[in-house]
Amino acid sequence: MLKSTELVKSLGIIGATAGIALTSTLPAHAASFTLSNITGTWDNVEGTSVFNGTDTNQVRWGSPATLAGQSGLNFNSSSSLVSVSSGSNFVLGQLTHLNFPLWAGTAASGADLDLSMAIDGVLHSFNYSFLINETSNTAGTCPFFQVSNTPCDDKIDFTSPFSSTTFQKNGFNYSLELLGFSRTLDGLSPVSSFITEEHKASSAFLVARVVKDGNNDVSVPEPASALAVVLIGLATTRMRRSKNYKLVR
Repeated sequence: MLKSTELVKSLGIIGATAGIALTSTLPAHAASFTLSNITGTWDNVEGTSVFNGTDTNQVRWGSPATLAGQSGLNFNSSSSLVSVSSGSNFVLGQLTHLNFPLWAGTAASGADLDLSMAIDGVLHSFNYSFLINETSNTAGTCPFFQVSNTPCDDKIDFTSPFSSTTFQKNGFNYSLELLGFSRTLDGLSPVSSFITEEHKASSAFLVARVVKDGNNDVSVPEPASALAVVLIGLATTRMRRSKNYKLVR
C-alpha cells in the first residue's frame, strides 16, 4: 500500500480531477446558431378536396362564395441570415391568413407547413401542422373566440410546438420549438393562435426558438471530462504499481 504522503498526493490528484469533472457537468452557456435560406411550403391540406398551391408558400382552399376568392395561408420567410442563441425568441417569417366566404363543405380544416433552413450550414427540414377553424358566418352562431362584429371570425393555430426533427451541436440534440404568433417583430409576446375577421386578411409573425433536448444527450466527453478520466486512470495505475505495501502508522 502507499505511504501516507503518497496516498495524500494521489488522492489530491483524484480530488482535482473530480473537480474538473464536476465543473464540466455544470449548465453550459447558450449555444449560438446561424440560420440561413429559410423557406416554407404548404402541403397535406385536410377537410376539403378543393385546394391549390401545395408545395408553394401560398395555399388556397374552398369554393368562393364571393368575388373575393378563396381563403388561404401565405408564409413569407424572414431575412436570408439570422443569428440566434438557444432559448431566445426569433421570427421565422410572416404568416398571412386570408378569410373569405366559402360555400359549405369546401372549407379546409388543416394544413402542414414544411420549413426548410440551413443551420450552421447544414440543411434541415421541420414539419408543423396548423388547424384551420372555419366558421359558418351565421349571426348568433359565432364561436367563443369571436372578437369582431362581423359574423364570423376564423382562427388559425398549431397542433404541436415541436417537429420530429432534431439537430446536434457540441454533443447535444436541439429542437426548433414554435412559440406562436406575434403582432410585433420582436416576437417577445407570442400567442398560440390568431384570429381573422371575415372578408379580411390578417398577418402575424411566426415566432420560434431553439431549445436543447436534455433527455437525449448524445454528447461525447468534453475536453475537461476527458482529461479527468485520463488523470484518474494515471492516479489509479500509480497506486497499483507502488512497491511499498505497508501503510505507515
